[in-house]
Amino acid sequence: MDAIEIKVTLDADQIEDALVAFGFRSQTAHERQVWFCEHIVESGGSATLPLLARGLILRVRSTDGDGDSTVKLRGPEGCMDPKAWRWRTREAGRKTKIEGDWAGTRRLVSASLDADIDGQRLARVLRTQDRRLSPLFSRLQEDLLHEWLVPVDELVILGPVMAQKWDSEDRGLDHRIAAETWQVDDRLRFLELSIRVETAHADVAKRALEDLVRDRGLELPDQQQTKTQLVLQHLAAKLRR
Repeated sequence: MDAIEIKVTLDADQIEDALVAFGFRSQTAHERQVWFCEHIVESGGSATLPLLARGLILRVRSTDGDGDSTVKLRGPEGCMDPKAWRWRTREAGRKTKIEGDWAGTRRLVSASLDADIDGQRLARVLRTQDRRLSPLFSRLQEDLLHEWLVPVDELVILGPVMAQKWDSEDRGLDHRIAAETWQVDDRLRFLELSIRVETAHADVAKRALEDLVRDRGLELPDQQQTKTQLVLQHLAAKLRR
């Protein structure tokens, strides 16, 4: 794998303390908006997330008018062949990667393919009535989605999520720490701290990051979910209401 990304998620009531403790200032944050594409299905009186259940994540972001989309396949270690992924997406160059995704006791593998989106095209998709989402994806992304039997033009777009991103910097650890806050509404806001490390150093780095968070006076929640899962579940429930 290219690397292991190790994450710690903190709840809303600790965000301000964490930003101060690690020296992240609001003036240096990059503002962006995030959307997700899903196929919302009603089942038993609630909205299900069938793509997420398969480990498929379709994300769209906008930063300063520019956009990008990500097609991601994520699952337990051993669920995919890194060599096969590299071969299938080889034409994408640096737009593709496969890496570990660790948070708490959860250890996943994440294979992703990015593509740039013209800002005007993204704006047209967001304001159109029928919300055909295929213009948000590159040819290679669409090919993968068709291979995975995803009904692209039956998807809905969920969001936006308002995000603030701080680039990775030296924050008292051997590895550079990045930070990102996500806010969906008044009911869901959280902060993610993350580092990227080589596979051989991942276990030691994970313990060091968690110890550093505690040393700064912060508490780690017992359950460390991915921010994507938290947000999609919240947005699906909100859509149904």
